[in-house]
Amino acid sequence: MTDMNDYDEAEETAVDEDEAKAAEKGASDSEPTLTDGDVAEAETLTVTAKLKQRQALEDEVAAFLARGGRITEVPADESAKD
Repeated sequence: MTDMNDYDEAEETAVDEDEAKAAEKGASDSEPTLTDGDVAEAETLTVTAKLKQRQALEDEVAAFLARGGRITEVPADESAKD
């Protein structure tokens, strides 16, 4: 994670309803599904756009952890669906 970024230091504190529900439930029971639109969008992003998205995700994760959120890693050889 980097400490420098090109955008405002003001942190977005708004959480939409879907994010709040997901945080309360934890990981969903089903696998995420990609639509054709998701794939097409990912394929058209420039390297710079991808870097900006990665930085935004890192910032969101850092904010989540700062608010007391936890990330649980499941080893690759274990099933999350027991």
